[in-house]
Amino acid sequence: QCNSKGQGEKEMYTLGITNFPIPGEPGFPLNAIYAKPSNKQEEEVMRAYLQQLRQETGLRLCDKVFDPQSDKPSKWWICFVKRQFMNKSLSGPGQ
Repeated sequence: QCNSKGQGEKEMYTLGITNFPIPGEPGFPLNAIYAKPSNKQEEEVMRAYLQQLRQETGLRLCDKVFDPQSDKPSKWWICFVKRQFMNKSLSGPGQ
């Protein structure tokens, strides 16, 4: 858990650039919905797109979660951390 927006943005950026599975690879949670890339170029484009999506989503999430006046996380948004949506959770395994 991050205590300030700056720390949250740094953590989200780090999470956004880490290696992650894309459709067709084991570990991608929505393999049943998305088709596997047909060639190496398509795979690179998809990976770049998903990485950009992860980074931008992280920054926008920090804008919503942290209170601009106090620079502290909003308790209202934090209550969603352990909840599931479509049988998917934002928490890592075992948390």
